[in-house]
Amino acid sequence: HQKPVITTLTRLFNETSQALGGPRANPAKKREIEDNSKKIGALFAKLNSGDISKNASDKLIQLCQALDNNDFGTALHIQVLLTTNEWDECNFWLATLKRMIKTRQNVR
Repeated sequence: HQKPVITTLTRLFNETSQALGGPRANPAKKREIEDNSKKIGALFAKLNSGDISKNASDKLIQLCQALDNNDFGTALHIQVLLTTNEWDECNFWLATLKRMIKTRQNVR
């Protein structure tokens, strides 16, 4: 059941990378894209190996459903819940996820 999460977050990453300038991004933005890639990659590894709590996993599914509906407010709200309740488990990639949602939100 992690596939939709990975699909949605991959799309978010691609859209965010595009918004930052893609292959033509300036060095600072390129670093941001690489950082996003590294952190989201770490999350994917956890999802694929099942190394994530049910609570965090359920929240990610809700967050991705919000993203699929372009409901960035709800996505950010769920991100805050993850920060509050699952910080120890999710801190490596949560800030990146928040930054990507915010970047994507500003693209419209």
